[in-house]
Amino acid sequence: MKARALKGTVNSADPEAPLPAAAEKSARPKRMAIVLMAGALASKLLGFAREILMAQIIGVSLVGDAFRGAITSVLLPVSFLQNESVPAILIPMHKNAQRRGVAREFLTSIAAALALLSLMPTIAVLAYGEFWVDAIVGGLSEEGRDLALRFMKVMTLAMPAAVVASCLAGGELASGVSRLTNIRASLMNVSLILSLFVTAATGRVEALAWGFAAAFNLLAFWGVWRLSREGMLDIGGLAPAKVAAAGGEFLWRLRPLIAFPFAEQGNLWVERLLASRIEAGAISSLDYARTLSDSALLLISQPVGLAFLASTGVEDKSARIEAHFRPLLAIMAPASVFLCIFAPDIVQLVFHRGAFSQAGVNMTSQALFGISAGLWASTLGWVLLRALNSENRNALATLIVVSAYSANALWNLAASYLPAWGLTALGFGEAMRGLVLLAGTALALPNRRKLFMLLIVAVAPACLMAYLGWRVRLEFDGGLPRLFAGGAAYVLCALFALAILRPQTENAARKLGQSLDRLVTAIRRRQTLRGSARK
Repeated sequence: MKARALKGTVNSADPEAPLPAAAEKSARPKRMAIVLMAGALASKLLGFAREILMAQIIGVSLVGDAFRGAITSVLLPVSFLQNESVPAILIPMHKNAQRRGVAREFLTSIAAALALLSLMPTIAVLAYGEFWVDAIVGGLSEEGRDLALRFMKVMTLAMPAAVVASCLAGGELASGVSRLTNIRASLMNVSLILSLFVTAATGRVEALAWGFAAAFNLLAFWGVWRLSREGMLDIGGLAPAKVAAAGGEFLWRLRPLIAFPFAEQGNLWVERLLASRIEAGAISSLDYARTLSDSALLLISQPVGLAFLASTGVEDKSARIEAHFRPLLAIMAPASVFLCIFAPDIVQLVFHRGAFSQAGVNMTSQALFGISAGLWASTLGWVLLRALNSENRNALATLIVVSAYSANALWNLAASYLPAWGLTALGFGEAMRGLVLLAGTALALPNRRKLFMLLIVAVAPACLMAYLGWRVRLEFDGGLPRLFAGGAAYVLCALFALAILRPQTENAARKLGQSLDRLVTAIRRRQTLRGSARK
């Protein structure tokens, strides 16, 4: 939905100097996509470093579970005021304000309105903190819940700032600028890394909560200062009537999309609650596993999806979809099998040091195994979702995403009655979400039959990867030699998948089939003629 900001934006270097009309539809979206990709890559690398450092200092522990549970407790109540809601609603509103010449007044008013709206859930979280913590991570021990409550009280300072920063980022995107969007995750990662060093030096785990709150407030204050200095905000022109009007229009437009943030955060709520009941460290293990699996979603799905949205050619849309779908399927089908087979070796190599014990390796490996089973589907599903966005079928896209998250939550609730499965079951819940997302988006596209045929073809390289991975595990004891051999097997399977999924291979197979049909028809005709001659 953020893609709406990619259409008709102005030059980010000079908001008052638009690009030439001939280049407007091609240069600006592509530049925006490249900048967002670079920001995603930088934030992912910093996030990876943060998780490795956290694994070494905190490990899979009650502290990690309490901290991650506290993050959910403060972000869930304001999820409808940020995430996908802001770019999907605020950007069109800001575009309209730009056309009317009141963009400064509008952005100032909507930021103030959303800040005031965020105060209500902030006060509620502070007033009913103990109840809210029990609702989020009620399965933790009393010590863990008390620690989560301490974290949460500090983190509530970030709730209004997070909403304001998201709002200002949407305003920037509407003007062709992506600074706040790009630095948000990176600033958070840097702040938490510094907090981890403070925790390691002093032993005070509260530093993590203060680092979380400081990052959002710093981002919001910098955004207000910067945009005011550039003339995009008019703080002195704030008027209660304008604030009320902007907030009311935002809430009215939010109605069709209200299900999306609640489905996303509600699913996370169910997962956190059920994971807290398994054992100490389960919540942390899930997030460590996602540090590895989310690389595909962030570094593949998002850039490819943005590239798809940025392309403005007149070629057939079905051909464009298949052009992205074929190589991604060839890469991700054997990659998911590779992660499933070698999950323990990967976790051991990346995280097993410092406070990250062997028990943590086992738990994180279980979670990674379940998540990886559907990683290929999640990656492809998010790309196809952008294809729906590009056709302005946003209501259907929202319905599919909500259905995917609902399937995830229902699976997790059902799996809670299978305690022996543990974290693997919760990982499979995320895989279920990916399968529903892929099935829904594929069925909604006109070339659905071709997409499903390609999925059937991809079974062959996936099965080959499973066989070769099994043989590698039998031949190698573990460590780098096993991963190296498994990586070589993956490259072989990916190349095989790329070969059989190429359009040229499909055309050659079709021609061969047609030739065989003609040959069979000719043989049958000859047999018929011989039979007639005998009679």
